[in-house]
Amino acid sequence: MSRTRGKAGGKYDRRMSFDDVKDERMLVMVDKLCCWMGGVLDETLNRENLITSIRNGGALCKLAEFIQESVDEHKQNNEDDIGDLPKSAPQGFNPDCSARSMEARQNMSKFLDWVREMRVPESSIFGHDDLLKLKGKMNVVNTLLAVARRAKECGMAADIDAPPKIANAFKGLEEKFGKKFEHTATAFGGEKK
Repeated sequence: MSRTRGKAGGKYDRRMSFDDVKDERMLVMVDKLCCWMGGVLDETLNRENLITSIRNGGALCKLAEFIQESVDEHKQNNEDDIGDLPKSAPQGFNPDCSARSMEARQNMSKFLDWVREMRVPESSIFGHDDLLKLKGKMNVVNTLLAVARRAKECGMAADIDAPPKIANAFKGLEEKFGKKFEHTATAFGGEKK
């Protein structure tokens, strides 16, 4: 039984998986992200199929819908201020479009606009081509980890905190270089100053 991986026709496209990532700590974060997103979306996600599953932006918009439910509950039940939050999840997206279509770009725009409304720092947000043209899958992962942290702040279960070594590394970078790395340290479980 042959399984297609990456591109149509069964050719393996390394850009679709995380085979080229050498840092084991980053792979742990990708695994945690896959577990969390898979649980939210009720899908089986792993390093091999994450990029393929989210590439047209439809699954990302669905993820935003689930997170938005937690955001809405949080706004109703809590008086503590975690900042402005989106009023609604992306609307009118096409979950079944092809990965490099105009609809995929529109799905991505809707998701990224929603991410900005979640107040994820702009420097942590991936660009369209990072996912659509596979130019920066780790940028995509960084954005999704930052979204997961915001979702966690809104009461959604999300076990996406980095192992201590990663959190400490970013905390050290934050101390050495200042606020430049603050959003990254926070995204990987470091403490906010």
